[in-house]
Amino acid sequence: MRGLRVALQFLTRVPLPGPAPTPRELGRSAVYFPVAGLLLGAASLGVYWGAGFLVPRALARVLALVSQVLLSGALHLDGLADTVDGLAGGTDREEVLRIMRDPHVGALGVVAIVVVLLLKAAAVVLLPEARVARALLVAPAVGRGAMVVALRLPYAREAGVGRAFADSRLATDAIVALLLVLGLCLLSFRLLGVAALLAALGCGGGLLAIAWRKVGGVTGDVCGAVGELAETGFLVAVLGEGAR
Repeated sequence: MRGLRVALQFLTRVPLPGPAPTPRELGRSAVYFPVAGLLLGAASLGVYWGAGFLVPRALARVLALVSQVLLSGALHLDGLADTVDGLAGGTDREEVLRIMRDPHVGALGVVAIVVVLLLKAAAVVLLPEARVARALLVAPAVGRGAMVVALRLPYAREAGVGRAFADSRLATDAIVALLLVLGLCLLSFRLLGVAALLAALGCGGGLLAIAWRKVGGVTGDVCGAVGELAETGFLVAVLGEGAR
């Protein structure tokens, strides 16, 4: 279970015992990303059920999303902001990568975070009661699974956290991750889940296409942004006819 613990250490801010992972261990932990996302979803589901005894259900759903942000340390939202700033503001590959590396967040990055959070919150609030628990549980796994797929692309930097994944990745990681999230989607939502997964991958894939054209690959920020867009696309798509 070392790989799962490393994935949780990397993807969350939950204090876990054990030594810091080596670059190889970090890279090999990618296959466990969907499982880590599923555990994150389970934690937010607990928040939803607990908060439901104290506040209105709609607010409890939003608080469940907030708990996901807190548990992940807003890691992927930060990547989303940096990615949008870089891809929108850079005129060539070097400038795009430089802007992404800048710790300051620009106006477009802030807008991207706000839009994603609003879409997630609206989707979760509008979900029928029969679907909301399953959506909160599965959506984080879908987002982390999309990140594993993104890691199959060439790494665009010479150095960085993402280099560990680029150097240690296995060809089967993306296949295993996709099969896992596909199984979760089928068990939870049947054909609607498959359609929502395709929508999630489409959202993430659109960003990957832009990143490929701009910088010739991915960075850690791009992978985080892919996860956020995939999770958002899944939550919106799993609404189906439920909002009508």
